[in-house]
Amino acid sequence: MIAAADTMRPGRSRPQGALFSRLILLVLVVCGLAAAELADRDLVALAEGRHPRDAAIDRALDFLRTQARPSGALSEQHPTALTALAVMAHLAAGRTTEDAASGELLRRGIEHVLDGQDLDGYFGRKDGSRMYGHGIATLMVAEAFGLCRDEMLEARMRLALEKAVAVTVKAAQIAKSDQYAGGWHYEPNGKSSDLSLSGWQLMALHATDQVGLAVPPAVIQGAARYARNRVTEDGKVSYNNIGDDRPALRGLALLSAGVGGGLDTPEGKRHIASITARIVADPIQWQGAFLFYRFYYDAVGLNRAAPEQWATYGDQLEKLLIEHQSPDGSWPTAPGDNEGGFGPTYRTSMAVLALTVRRHVLPAYQR
Repeated sequence: MIAAADTMRPGRSRPQGALFSRLILLVLVVCGLAAAELADRDLVALAEGRHPRDAAIDRALDFLRTQARPSGALSEQHPTALTALAVMAHLAAGRTTEDAASGELLRRGIEHVLDGQDLDGYFGRKDGSRMYGHGIATLMVAEAFGLCRDEMLEARMRLALEKAVAVTVKAAQIAKSDQYAGGWHYEPNGKSSDLSLSGWQLMALHATDQVGLAVPPAVIQGAARYARNRVTEDGKVSYNNIGDDRPALRGLALLSAGVGGGLDTPEGKRHIASITARIVADPIQWQGAFLFYRFYYDAVGLNRAAPEQWATYGDQLEKLLIEHQSPDGSWPTAPGDNEGGFGPTYRTSMAVLALTVRRHVLPAYQR
């Protein structure tokens, strides 16, 4: 399935000959872009009225497909978790197992992730990604399950998802102090919590609920409450210690608030407004720690919880990503970013997930 944004607009024919050349030259002059820095598909996309982000997404997916291993994995590092992330990037762009270009790769990627699950349902042990990987893999399976038309693969995903959610729910029910109650940490039996890792679990549970599988409401509400308690009245969002300010987690706090409900209450509106104001006052730049984490969560958080601000902030975020995409379709490590060790599959997948937010494909991010 190709997203509507990928198709040529009805009734618009492609310019021919000299007229087409003049149009391309005009586009280059107006945009201030050198021809060497644009792929042919960018020029055609602009001439046809498509947004440059669509060409950037296409190039990124082309790159991710070059990372495929014989095993079906799309990364050597943490192959269960990062293959799940790359599959999710394709799904967010509107590609499915039925797609001519990506279908077989996605099928093999999904099967690789399912093969990485332990018998007890845990995804994070075999590739060493721990509960981070478990949350990411569970989220992907829920998203793929909601978009899959293959009955045999769907049946396998349903079983895997039920077992994975059972692990997540059991981990949430471990007795913890008030500071950590409702969240998750690095191991299923951990007695502490952090917002970053808890966000993946909450999104996975929300997506599972969205595709019709049972999730205890109390667990989702408890996770949303944990996330709200990490935010101060002036919008500072902490990893754990209240009062710390982690820019990469602000969008996650917005997204968690949306999942937990209460956005339309006076308290909910103040909560959203305080975080949003801090994001807007400190806009994303091409530098800083956990930058791709921030690209992803700023996009999905603002799009869901503060669409008015996202309408303008999103243009700046997308411009940064498009400007810094490498010729091969991947993204390099930015100055001051500490995610370089996660590899290009991670950075590229997170960038695609940010760029595809406006397509509104994935169930987890629906309003």
